[in-house]
Amino acid sequence: MITLFRKNEEFNPAESGIAFSLAVLVPYVVLLLVGTVFFACGGSAESDVYTYLVSVAAQLSYLTIILFVARQKGGLRAFRAGKFHFKYILVGLLLCYGMLFGLGYLNELFVGVLTDAGLSYSAVTVPLSGAGQFVLSLFVYALLPAVCEELLFRGAVLRGTDFMKIWQIALLNGLAFALFHQNPAQFIYPLITGSMYALVALRAGSALPCILMHAVNNLLILILSYFAPDASLYNAATVVTALICFVAAAAYLVFFDKKPVYAAEGLEPETPIAGKYFFLFAAAGAAMCVVAWITSLVR
Repeated sequence: MITLFRKNEEFNPAESGIAFSLAVLVPYVVLLLVGTVFFACGGSAESDVYTYLVSVAAQLSYLTIILFVARQKGGLRAFRAGKFHFKYILVGLLLCYGMLFGLGYLNELFVGVLTDAGLSYSAVTVPLSGAGQFVLSLFVYALLPAVCEELLFRGAVLRGTDFMKIWQIALLNGLAFALFHQNPAQFIYPLITGSMYALVALRAGSALPCILMHAVNNLLILILSYFAPDASLYNAATVVTALICFVAAAAYLVFFDKKPVYAAEGLEPETPIAGKYFFLFAAAGAAMCVVAWITSLVR
């Protein structure tokens, strides 16, 4: 019999799969309730208020999942939100610079391919029409997601995938993070960042460096969008420098950092809660993500 959310124990694959599915499904229920009340009060889906409301409601639903699971497991310890070596901050910042300025254009190329193929997608819009909205957006779109999404993905989801090799864990986590956004316009870049965040978490033994990386990434995007919306970010010098930083940081984590992966020793074949249960329990969330992804392309 599978015992789920055992107190004072690490995540197992089944629990990590459930955490992923909950992160996808719960926001739909919350947003349905919030949207119903908002529209009943005369609100408009085109308003900035609704844009903020949707984002905050989604993040609060993730936070609710985190608190619920933490209570079942005896605290946040199981999420690996603990101490780490300072060097992972430096490595993380190099990766942030490398990904944003060296690989960010890959997402634009992917969106361009979709457009050329006659497919549609929903562009990501953030209210930035004034100083007040800018400050509010920093909190809603940078700080909240950094904490909530990282504790979920580099905490709960990542913790139960120790039945695979490190590169497989990182890629699976990145793919889950990319699908989680349920938007073709937010697929390639989250795939890259999610994989790198996972790699840092695995080596650092903590999700905390990833919270910082996620926050820095989103903050930079918002700052550039507000103060320099027409600036060209991908000139040759910037891209080359960024790629060098990215390759150097990634190579260090893959080839030179000998610290063992923080995951447990691994599950024996006869263990009832084997790796397959991650995919089994994550299937509901993954199916919802795929449906949302395809729907956004053809509508």
